[in-house]
Amino acid sequence: MALTISLSDELAKKLQQAAEKQQLSIEETAMVILRDALRQEDFFPTPEQVVAKIKALPKNPNAIRPAQGSLAEALRNAPHDPDFNLEEWNREWAKMEAEIEALGK
Repeated sequence: MALTISLSDELAKKLQQAAEKQQLSIEETAMVILRDALRQEDFFPTPEQVVAKIKALPKNPNAIRPAQGSLAEALRNAPHDPDFNLEEWNREWAKMEAEIEALGK
C-alpha cells in the first residue's frame, strides 16, 4: 500500500536525521516508527482509560474557580436568540434520537 504524508519542514528534518542515524531510508524509518507506535497497546486508549488517567491526575487548586453567582439566575437572564425555533429544535432532536436508537439495534 502506498501512502503520501505531508510533513512540516521541522518534522521532515527530524525524520531525515533519524533515518541517517539508523542508516535507513526516510521511508523505512517512517515505517519503523509507525509500526512501533501501532504495536503499543495504549496507542488508542479507550474512553475509560482516558477518564482513568484524568482521574489519576493530582488536583490543581489553580484550576478551580469559585461560583460567581446563581446558574439559575444567569440562565433566566440569558439573552434571547430571535433565530431560535423550539419546534424545529425538538424535531431535529427527535430525528437524532431515532438515528441513535437505530444504530443501537
